Amino acid sequence: MKFNFEATGVGSVPFQDPKVACRVICDNFKSIPFWPQLPKRSFLENMYVQFSEKLPGVVIDENNKSIYVDTTGVAETIEELYGKYVEGDLDFFAISKNFAEGFYEFLEYLKSAPADIKFIKGQTTGPISYALSVTDQNRKAIIHDRDLFEVLTKTLSMRVRWQVKKLKKYNPNVIIFIDEPYLVSIGSSFVNINIENAFERLGEVIKAVKAEGALAAVHCCGNTDFGLLLKSDIDILNFDAYNFAKEFSLYAQDVGNFLARGGTIAWGIVPSSDAIRKETKYTLVEKMDASLKLLIDKKISKETISSIITPSCGTGTLDEAETKKILEAVNALSVELIKKEKK
Repeated sequence: MKFNFEATGVGSVPFQDPKVACRVICDNFKSIPFWPQLPKRSFLENMYVQFSEKLPGVVIDENNKSIYVDTTGVAETIEELYGKYVEGDLDFFAISKNFAEGFYEFLEYLKSAPADIKFIKGQTTGPISYALSVTDQNRKAIIHDRDLFEVLTKTLSMRVRWQVKKLKKYNPNVIIFIDEPYLVSIGSSFVNINIENAFERLGEVIKAVKAEGALAAVHCCGNTDFGLLLKSDIDILNFDAYNFAKEFSLYAQDVGNFLARGGTIAWGIVPSSDAIRKETKYTLVEKMDASLKLLIDKKISKETISSIITPSCGTGTLDEAETKKILEAVNALSVELIKKEKK
């Protein structure tokens, strides 16, 4: 499917009331609404904690807002989890309500949602970012423990399949964004990882999304090796176009190939920061036009560019008023760009 500047958001928002969060989201994203992650409501909705239930050895300390994996004596738990994975027991990998109030409130909204919703969007933390951020009891990132990285990937894969099945009850068209902010560290001298193995794990989660008939997207809110992502099996690439459109355009050949096979660019062109204060829908239209021109100047036909509009990143750390302004700006920009295309 070719997208024509429809709008959606990145998962996290600062609201504490899930009903308020869903109302704000669904008022502004009528074509592609998404369920909200609410990290200010509870530490359990932190982007890593939210998908951590039943991960062998996981220790979640809500009071001190910490999460780590205790690797001592987890062999039996790993064996149980692999058994559930082999059985295809998706309910075992369900996200509990206290870990995702926004998800369950969104499902309630979908029961009476307008019939003209084109897609509904969910999200998951990606295996690379999770494994680089969460450590074991010795403060060593679990990405360096091959067995733990593997079992984490299996857990995320099954959990995302469960999520897609839940969402598809209300709309057959589902998009899942795999949030990978730490891809900015790929190739860095400060992060020594096996890139091939890391992308294999990411590919496993992408495959799980697609196995349930959903579109798979990757969100990275910084500069990275976009070529690696564009050559992967994703359907949509979401990046911070507000800050990195020029860097993205350096991969024009890969972008062209990605678009030729039906890929979509989700342009994070609306800043998720106080930079929004200096922007209007007209300045953002200019910025979007300039970003498209970077590709067109490299012989990519505008007609081949399938586009979604998003904020540059999540807004979970911002205040509610600023977040509303950002989400409204995404909606206004989308409306303006669609109107412009019809002229």
